[in-house]
Amino acid sequence: MIPYLDFNYIYPPRPEFKIPPKDLHTFDNGEYVVQPKYNGTCCIVFTNGTDLYVYNRHKQPMSWYNADIDFRGLAKSDQWYVYTGEYLNKGKLGENGIKEKDKFVIWDILVWADQYLVGDDLLTRVKLLEETFPCERGRVTNNGLEYYEHLCLTNLNNIYKAPTYMNGFAKLYQDIVKVDMYEGLVIKKIDSKLTFGFQELNNHDWQVKCRKETKVYKF
Repeated sequence: MIPYLDFNYIYPPRPEFKIPPKDLHTFDNGEYVVQPKYNGTCCIVFTNGTDLYVYNRHKQPMSWYNADIDFRGLAKSDQWYVYTGEYLNKGKLGENGIKEKDKFVIWDILVWADQYLVGDDLLTRVKLLEETFPCERGRVTNNGLEYYEHLCLTNLNNIYKAPTYMNGFAKLYQDIVKVDMYEGLVIKKIDSKLTFGFQELNNHDWQVKCRKETKVYKF
């Protein structure tokens, strides 16, 4: 870990390699975990509870984000915190058949309490997120019951968290590809260590993606 005491952009870890669904079983061996891949825009949030910077993966500010998303609440003190995740902005249909929009889904944490978590392994960061945002799947709101199979709720307005799965990758893939808001899965090596995000291509050697298969139409 190294100190992170002021806003400096960090490129998010991003999978570059992809596999077909038929190869998922080769990663289902206890050395990897998977998270759902959501259909939205990759988003990085930098905040100390007062200052707030929301960027996309190309180092461009996302000034158009919805003000109802409690990004500043992601700071657990007046120190710096940096999260990477997906901004659901495309209005894709969710599990309940309703369009999902203007929500931030956390995948990973890069900075915690002024410390850039370089050198920390994936399992340590997943545990930190789980302790901070325990995964709950349902709650009663003013609009009725809000429930998800493959998305975790948090106590922050319009902030959610990606669940992490240890096994059953092929079945999970078959379940989620039925829903428009999911693009597939991201597979991550458990003992991988976070490296610096000073350039756009980073931390790609410990994660791969498995997207929905594209239909080919013949005319």
